[in-house]
Amino acid sequence: MKVRQQCVEMLERILENKVFLNNIKKQVDVQHRPFANMLLLTTLRRYEALEQILAKFLHKKISGKDKKLYYVLLLGAAEILYLNTPEYAAINEYVNIAKKYTNRFAVGMVNAVLRQINKQKNSLNTAFKDTYFSNSFKQLLAKDYTKTQIIAMEKMVGTEPPLDISSKQLPEVWAKDLNGVLLENGTIRLPSASKVAELAGFDAGQWWVQDLAASLPILLLGDVKEKKVLDLCAAPGGKTAQLLAAGAKVTAVDVDEGRMEKLKENIERLNLANNLQTIVSDAILFLNKCYDAFDIIVVDAPCSATGTFRRHPEILHNKTLADVKEQTEKQKIFLQAAAKKLKSGGKMLFCTCSIAKDEGEYQIDNFLNENPDFVLCPANLKMLQRYNGIKLDEKIIDKGVLRTLPYYMENMGGMDAFFAACLQKK
Repeated sequence: MKVRQQCVEMLERILENKVFLNNIKKQVDVQHRPFANMLLLTTLRRYEALEQILAKFLHKKISGKDKKLYYVLLLGAAEILYLNTPEYAAINEYVNIAKKYTNRFAVGMVNAVLRQINKQKNSLNTAFKDTYFSNSFKQLLAKDYTKTQIIAMEKMVGTEPPLDISSKQLPEVWAKDLNGVLLENGTIRLPSASKVAELAGFDAGQWWVQDLAASLPILLLGDVKEKKVLDLCAAPGGKTAQLLAAGAKVTAVDVDEGRMEKLKENIERLNLANNLQTIVSDAILFLNKCYDAFDIIVVDAPCSATGTFRRHPEILHNKTLADVKEQTEKQKIFLQAAAKKLKSGGKMLFCTCSIAKDEGEYQIDNFLNENPDFVLCPANLKMLQRYNGIKLDEKIIDKGVLRTLPYYMENMGGMDAFFAACLQKK
């Protein structure tokens, strides 16, 4: 099957069945995977604009039996408008794909629509320059953020996320060796086009990939050396690696066997496995059966993942307020179960890659109100300032908790939206 036709069927699955691109992109042959990844990510990032553009040229709705034609048009329009594929090549390819799915009259429609889009390419690009968010995603954001903030977030969708890495040690040296930029927390930032496995130090296990925002929560715990740490929902293991590199003794729990295997591979590559125990289990079941108590528990809670929309743009079309509410209920159960396994005086770190405050600030407020034996350990910028690097945006610490937003560090390429709060058991 040609790669573009594979993309049509993958796009249908992503949008109809709410699957993530990362989970299915290995269906494409290795040599074609970079193109398929770029085409699908571009289409998903620009999906809202593409829908509005197609509405201008489609005189009637495409029927259910011909639904694949809509995905053919989305991908064809994306190539013409955003990937600069020569129009004759793009149009011919998608017309030929359409022939596999429908009759010649519908094929003629695909041909006509794509030619019209190509003819008006410049004006369409101008008119829909910063159109990324669906109405349902705007509603999700409007619950917690101002119109100005939402506009700033939306513009960041069009910025390619950089590649962030965390090193076991000597980040100043690795930043220089990799021609990267060192941030004051220790993150090394590289251009997004960098090929990870080909970079110096990868095979030697000197560093791992971890978004800037995701690397900050563990720093709120302070010194973890020799501490007995439970890392819940640990895969793919960025925070696990941070804890081990800082000298902690970690029990990592994750329900997904495949993701846990990936975590173990990463930790072994980093030569950090000596103080690691891994357990494949549902986190709540593990907590209910566990007789141990821990110095630190990291609750990297299941969440809507709405803070990662730049890296996973399918979230812009697949996540709603209902998803946030569902995850909020799960997080309450996680927090209460984890709290029982924490030693007196121990710390519990709660973090989510959600942009919704129901899964962050309000969740922690509710927990503290219902659990008077816990107090907030107020976060401050000094906890994050470990090296002589580019300064972090001061706004990431808000009322004693960590809250990052996509447009923070905008001049450096932005960051994921993340929340973290450190609590202590009295």
